[in-house]
Amino acid sequence: MSTQSAERLFAYNMWAWNRVFPSLEALPEKEYFAERPFFWNSLHGLAVHGFSSERNWLLRSRDGSSPQPATAGEFPTFAALHESWGPLWDSWQEYLGSLTPTALTSPVVYRSDESEGFSILLGDVLRHVVNHGTEHRSQMTPVLAQLGHPTEPLDLAYFAITDRR
Repeated sequence: MSTQSAERLFAYNMWAWNRVFPSLEALPEKEYFAERPFFWNSLHGLAVHGFSSERNWLLRSRDGSSPQPATAGEFPTFAALHESWGPLWDSWQEYLGSLTPTALTSPVVYRSDESEGFSILLGDVLRHVVNHGTEHRSQMTPVLAQLGHPTEPLDLAYFAITDRR
């Protein structure tokens, strides 16, 4: 992985989330917060988990901190969650812009919620963050379509065709 490919993957990740957000915003609150058979209980819980993971991996990668996961209760509405995502992405862009090729092969050492220590290469963290977002968007999109709020296509190929950076 190069620093340029990391920046490109994160540009895709932002692009894809931004194609899901309008569908989430269009939902009545009752549907957005409704309990569903997800790991994170609702579309809201799943979106908060996506945000929390991106935030926590940034903090771990920058300084090895072990932040607590965000909770659905911290964000009373989708608008509150959405508002928090922009500054997070700005921080990711700043961080990615500071990376050197050598940094990508450096370990990120952190502690899990249970205080167990882990080490993972930064390049793998960056791949994981984008893959993780893809996983959870793919859990959301069929539900959004069933609720009458389908998303636009989210495939990386669509991003590549439309984004000529």
